[in-house]
Amino acid sequence: MRYLTTWVAGIWLLAAVSLLAQYRSAPHLSGVGLPFYTAEVFPTFSPDGKERLLRIYMEMLNDDITFVNQGDTLFVADLQIEVYVLDEHKNPIFDKTFQRHFETSQFENTASRDIKQSFFFEFPIKPGQYEAIISVVDKNTDKRVNRKFQFNVPSFRKYGFLSSNVLFLDTVERDSTGKVVAFTPNLTRNYAAEEDYIYFYFQTFRRPGKPLRIRYTVEDDQKRILLQNQYTLEGNGEQYQEHFLRLRRSQFDQNRYLLIVELDGNGKPFTMKRVFTFYWTHTPRSPKDLREAIAQLTYIFDSDSIKKVLKEPYPQQLEFFKAFWKSLDPNPQTEKNELMDEYYKRVNYANENFSNMGMEGWRTDRGRILIKFGFPDDIERHPFEAGTYPYEIWRYYDLRKVFLFIDRTGFGDYVLHPNYYDMEYN
Repeated sequence: MRYLTTWVAGIWLLAAVSLLAQYRSAPHLSGVGLPFYTAEVFPTFSPDGKERLLRIYMEMLNDDITFVNQGDTLFVADLQIEVYVLDEHKNPIFDKTFQRHFETSQFENTASRDIKQSFFFEFPIKPGQYEAIISVVDKNTDKRVNRKFQFNVPSFRKYGFLSSNVLFLDTVERDSTGKVVAFTPNLTRNYAAEEDYIYFYFQTFRRPGKPLRIRYTVEDDQKRILLQNQYTLEGNGEQYQEHFLRLRRSQFDQNRYLLIVELDGNGKPFTMKRVFTFYWTHTPRSPKDLREAIAQLTYIFDSDSIKKVLKEPYPQQLEFFKAFWKSLDPNPQTEKNELMDEYYKRVNYANENFSNMGMEGWRTDRGRILIKFGFPDDIERHPFEAGTYPYEIWRYYDLRKVFLFIDRTGFGDYVLHPNYYDMEYN
């Protein structure tokens, strides 16, 4: 192949110094002693349909929790979760405080990025527009991470039925009769290629004798319908229903999709929409996605050579892409390419979290740094300080690198401070 010379010279430098050294399996920011977390605000209702509820699912990696030693074989961590809910006029509705305690007898588990702590809270709420502020305090370090969530609790008065929100799942556990007895939420709605199925879940409550038609559709980013299915709940049977639906993974070969769930009980449909995504762990199947995946190699491959590749016909692009990642596969004896998996996981995270003003997240300064060097060891955020622009400081302790990003627009458009340009290449 004509591009091999530049490719090998450029890619191995970064692979040796950055990607291999910084490989981590989890797709979220992490910090030393900073309790980063993912969360999903899930409006639902009681099984008898009489009470509206707000359920908050949360997930944290052990590596993002500080464990302290209590005795020779016991390591403990304690979190305080504070939930504040404001109405659409910013008036406080209520606040709740929850405690969580974790223990492990193995020291290596305290810094694991594979072990997750998942839990949820549930409390009553009335229909309306809300803002939730969730604050997690690591009681062993007194460090705090805050996040805001905008959400709506529909009244459903005009629909004649109730529905929860849609929740994507990682795993579903069934008993011998096929009944679902447990599930694990996927709070990022981001999937790899290894799963056979993608599950999603919601609840409904309908009036006796009133049919409820349920239709779900999946669209790609061009609004083309990839699949559509529907079914109807009828008769005087059980009013409360839990819906566990699955999508076959093999049906999807692009990066981003939209799930549309439509419920109709009286001719007035209620619609829910949720985006779900994939990070590449296999060769993209469509020419459009292949071109995008090749363009995203710009941080680990010569940009002029990428432009040449993108001018080639599809078969040559496909040959390049396969050969490129095959040469970097850290374990060729397995089907999985861990380096490719991690690289596109970072690209996907950047797109989901750093996109702004029409620019894809992987092209932003924060996206570039994250893709090249991995998730920071520490992020110091200063979003609301008087007399200065919002800014973030990212620290990589092992690499001895620090990056300062400044948001001069106030719209989340963080750019790398010029004084830190050299840090990227030294």
